[in-house]
Amino acid sequence: MYFLRGKVENWYDQHRDLIFEETKHNPEIAHEKFVEIARRVDKFSLSGLLLDNPANRLSSGFEISNAAGFNKNGTIPPSFLKYLGFDRVVVGTVTHDAWAGNPERPRIWRFPETESLVNFLGLPGVGSSQVARNLESFGYHKVPLTINLMSTPGKKGDEVLRDLEETIKDLRDLSYVDRWELNISCPNTHCGIGTNAREEYQTNLSRMLEVVRNNVPYDHAIDVKVSPDLDESGVDSTVYTIVGFRVRAVSLTNTTTEHDPHYITSSPGKGGASGHALYKRAFSVQKMFEERTNGSYSINAIGGIDSVEKARERISSGKVGGIQVFTGLIYRGPRLVRELREGLDIADMLMEKSDTPLFIG
Repeated sequence: MYFLRGKVENWYDQHRDLIFEETKHNPEIAHEKFVEIARRVDKFSLSGLLLDNPANRLSSGFEISNAAGFNKNGTIPPSFLKYLGFDRVVVGTVTHDAWAGNPERPRIWRFPETESLVNFLGLPGVGSSQVARNLESFGYHKVPLTINLMSTPGKKGDEVLRDLEETIKDLRDLSYVDRWELNISCPNTHCGIGTNAREEYQTNLSRMLEVVRNNVPYDHAIDVKVSPDLDESGVDSTVYTIVGFRVRAVSLTNTTTEHDPHYITSSPGKGGASGHALYKRAFSVQKMFEERTNGSYSINAIGGIDSVEKARERISSGKVGGIQVFTGLIYRGPRLVRELREGLDIADMLMEKSDTPLFIG
């Protein structure tokens, strides 16, 4: 019943602005409603009927997944997200302790005219033991899961390391968890009074990676998610540090604290910007990492990817193995994932980069 997927996409296109208007004072409500709908659809085994389409059978050679924050507590059914079009589901950011996040409301600001977003959530979450229970409740599904993890805000030094270790212990034996994305780049949390967590984690990356490496199963992959606000020395330091820790990929990037007025037309003065406001910075940092690693690490391209054209631009270097999306889903809706799957044809892309014909057979 593939035509139902088209109806779902058209429904979102027609109702998006109304949804934005009704939740403009607290955009978090819109996401909460989405999670509720996804759970109801899955409960009645309707995910395939409503969302499946021929694009879900296409394999572009590039892994498409959601970015961290979209499924932070593991409450969206993996099967629902698989039918939506994702190859993999990222859960998190997960912290060991439950955390309320920043208390002010609103904590999210939309800029529909530039398809950008600012969030100042501050890593709210239910804690790793509850996330484990949430994921276990879905039973058998065969959807590969990545755990994006970070220390509970407010912790410093060895407390950070113990926090990461306990999170891993809670989640490492779950079925289909096979990858860990260490988040050292959230701009909205602090390690104690006046200390930015992003700076703290960047400084202690080697100790954190050692904890992750020593506690996850050997056949699990390790990725590192970094900031778009790194300069060349920051990129060099990160590349130097990850050597020797069996890091599979670098996730580029998290949100930016730079609020370009062309995109963030009325800055709240805090929070991380995403969507179109992030795209150029994220791509710039990606290029720096590619130059310094010479293809030694795979790259998860994140930040402002809301079209096949932008995805192709980020992939064009040939070092990108995966794409993560979040803000683009808010503005484009479910059609974005389908269009990415249809448009990222690896054979066509290789032919575009080659002067000679590409023969497959």
